[in-house]
Amino acid sequence: MKTPLIFEGDTRYTYSSGVIRGLENFLLTPGDYQKVFDVGDEQLGTVLAEIGYGGGEHNPEHALDIATQQLLELVEKLSRHKQFTDTIRLKYDFKNAQIYLKAHFFDEKISSTLPNGTIEPDSLFAEIENLLNGEIAKLPKPMDEGIEKVNNIISSFNTPVAVDIVMDNVYYRYLHDALPQSEYFIRWFAIVADWINTKSFVRIVRSQLPINLFPEYALDGGDIPLDKFYQSSELDTESIPMLFANTEYGNKFVDIIKHGLDGKLSSLDFFPGTTYATV
Repeated sequence: MKTPLIFEGDTRYTYSSGVIRGLENFLLTPGDYQKVFDVGDEQLGTVLAEIGYGGGEHNPEHALDIATQQLLELVEKLSRHKQFTDTIRLKYDFKNAQIYLKAHFFDEKISSTLPNGTIEPDSLFAEIENLLNGEIAKLPKPMDEGIEKVNNIISSFNTPVAVDIVMDNVYYRYLHDALPQSEYFIRWFAIVADWINTKSFVRIVRSQLPINLFPEYALDGGDIPLDKFYQSSELDTESIPMLFANTEYGNKFVDIIKHGLDGKLSSLDFFPGTTYATV
């Protein structure tokens, strides 16, 4: 495999290697992730402080926001692929758009938004409203495509899950097109595609949406054959997880799907490999 660098030049590589090695102490081990996952809200700050996120004991969300911001700034400083790094920030715009669209169509309360996007949430919401009202909107590409698709699908599938399925599909297809061409990123996106396809699949099954909706919003390039997901239409919900027992992700993947189908959707973010593979 070719060296998976997004950097160029000996000096920059040496510098970036030193910086990244310095950040390794902040990587969460599987045990750290599980600890954060299991702890209650009142103890989250203390746990974050214990694993190295300074200030987390006072304001855990702020500590994580600062850590994310610093990481994004480092990648932007070192990367020679501006479109790729811009697309990483675009993810936060898409997440905020999903929050707004659920509020717009389903009267869900906007309790919080995500920082680190390319546009301030309030400005983003105003532009989305313009688009929904048929007016000219200045939105990050390709968000207008995603919003129009959501607007169309809601008439057939009136559920907030449809917003997530559509917007994830549009964003990650755009991310794929922005990726640098290298063996590393091809492999990287294969894991991402499997992850997003699994999330969409679980959402569809749990919401009792027709399984034929899956191929329309599935991502190409993953290692799990899409036919594997289609086969689930012949099974009851309890039998579905074992359908994936022979994938390269192993028994842990089976457990994740089971937890997701049981309603613990946050378990899907523990998809094998995504600690290192996803943005």
